[in-house]
Amino acid sequence: MTSLIVDQCYYTQLALRSLLQVNTLRKSDIVSLATINELHSTSTSHSADLVFINEDCFAYDVATGETLRAFISAHPDTLFFILISKENLNYQNYIPIRNNIIILSKSIRTQCIGRLIEHYLRVEDATTYGERLDLTPVCLSRTEADILHMWMSGHDTLHISQRLNIKQKTVSSHKGNIKRKVKTQNKQAIYHVMKLTNVLTSGVFVGRVRPFRQTPPSFTLALMPV
Repeated sequence: MTSLIVDQCYYTQLALRSLLQVNTLRKSDIVSLATINELHSTSTSHSADLVFINEDCFAYDVATGETLRAFISAHPDTLFFILISKENLNYQNYIPIRNNIIILSKSIRTQCIGRLIEHYLRVEDATTYGERLDLTPVCLSRTEADILHMWMSGHDTLHISQRLNIKQKTVSSHKGNIKRKVKTQNKQAIYHVMKLTNVLTSGVFVGRVRPFRQTPPSFTLALMPV
């Protein structure tokens, strides 16, 4: 099993290498890279099972983001961990956004990353190793998606309720559901996760739930009929 780490930070590289070796990966099977272009080049000689990518390597350049998005789409059997590196962002969790993409905080507890890796390594034998993690990709209802769009555009609860012709209490309830699904109470963290989701995919799933790694992932926006 080969793992690739795309991160310019030496200490992050070192920490991930140590964590992967703890999870029985050989040192020779862990490759450190600095750019998405290197990732693309290396993939011709290495068939990676796990790929860790710092958002700084793609989030601030449109062309690089598009290159990574195409790369992920072309490798549905590879599990990608996207590391949030933005400072002062209060997000200490992880969120699956596709069957093979998990966004997680760079400051998340090491034990949590280790458990995610362990789960992936043993996913085919989950009954032997205990209860599986719930890694179902996040999915919003159509109303939640509409509210999130307006909310992130700067509209307050009153304006959203008027636009959608629903009660303010209902808007607040939907906001609470969004926070629960993204696993944070922080509006800026929600915005950041959704921004990364849009760069990496066609956007968050809307209208249906996708099971974890049971079928090939779809990279089109999933909308149910009205």
